[in-house]
Amino acid sequence: MLVRGMMLILAGILLAGCSSNEPLSNSLAGSARAAEAGRDPSKKTLASKVLGAIALERVTGRKTDPSRLTRFN
Repeated sequence: MLVRGMMLILAGILLAGCSSNEPLSNSLAGSARAAEAGRDPSKKTLASKVLGAIALERVTGRKTDPSRLTRFN
């Protein structure tokens, strides 16, 4: 009976200790969030420029100017 009581108390302490910690997934994604926060959302990446040029070419049928892809915003 004493062993069961000690096991129950020990299990309660272990569960209480785990509930106060933040999830492991939050601590692993901290560096990714920090890198993401530094980007300026108003600037276009090269990938978005290329995809936009492809879409414009398909819609209008006109060739795009390649020099527009290398310009900085």
